[in-house]
Amino acid sequence: MTQVTMLSASQISHLLDMPAVIDAVADAYKEKVNHPATLWPMVYEQLGGEEDMDIRSGVLASKHVFGSKLLAWFGENAKRGLPELNGLVNLYSSDTGEPVAVLNATALTGFRTGAAGAVASRLLANPDATTLLVVGTGSQAPYQIMAQLCVLPKVTQVLLANPRDAKKAQAAVQRSRVIVTATPSTKPLIQADWVQPGTHLNAIGADMEGKQELDAKLFQGAQAYTDDVPQASEVGEIQNPIKAGVIKPEQVVEIGNSLLDPTLGRHDANAITIFDSTGIALQDLAAANLAFVRAKEQGVGTQVDL
Repeated sequence: MTQVTMLSASQISHLLDMPAVIDAVADAYKEKVNHPATLWPMVYEQLGGEEDMDIRSGVLASKHVFGSKLLAWFGENAKRGLPELNGLVNLYSSDTGEPVAVLNATALTGFRTGAAGAVASRLLANPDATTLLVVGTGSQAPYQIMAQLCVLPKVTQVLLANPRDAKKAQAAVQRSRVIVTATPSTKPLIQADWVQPGTHLNAIGADMEGKQELDAKLFQGAQAYTDDVPQASEVGEIQNPIKAGVIKPEQVVEIGNSLLDPTLGRHDANAITIFDSTGIALQDLAAANLAFVRAKEQGVGTQVDL
């Protein structure tokens, strides 16, 4: 009989802390480059105008786990008094193939997505940046702010911009040197001429063909990074400048390579750097495994015999 640990959103929130998740995600990025970690093909499906789902899976060999996450986004759920994001992460032992944990994907996704942007900002943002802007005020915004503050100690001002208010968004962009976009937008929210030299941007929202948060012209002359070049070229923010002929996929650097080779980081203080975070299964597995290990240590979770 197989025993599986079930972890709720509340339990995950108590088990995880953002600095530890940031480090776990950074390690997963490096493992992707060194090949003890592997991604499997993603599944996307547009279920309607304001609904979509995706399935991400892979193996994190160093932790002896593999697994998958199914996450559904229903944009109209707020009007129903329901969460917009719902899903589960299934974690398996890569030694025996047995399921070991089932975790609430909503809390886990918040932590790992916030951590992904923080890994990039820690590496690429100007360390003297004092103003952070988050474009988008949905469920991801608190995690992004929390994660950015963990790695940007000189930030003294955090701005929030409603993407529907272009005039205020423009003013906020011009004042900020670290910018996070976390929306389901299908048209550019930030124009190239709004962004000042030395700015770092984390484009979080694009994870499906047709999504876009940044003006494709912004990539002209910028240093572009992502979590997985093939995936991002099809569904990430960089799909748009690639289609427009502004950049080529081979010009984009995977963040794991930059973590292992500092020469691939920011070239100078005035450069504009962009991290396209499409979200990969290794982030989910790293965060899920961290929560599972801590749950075992602390006796947290519901044990189910399958």
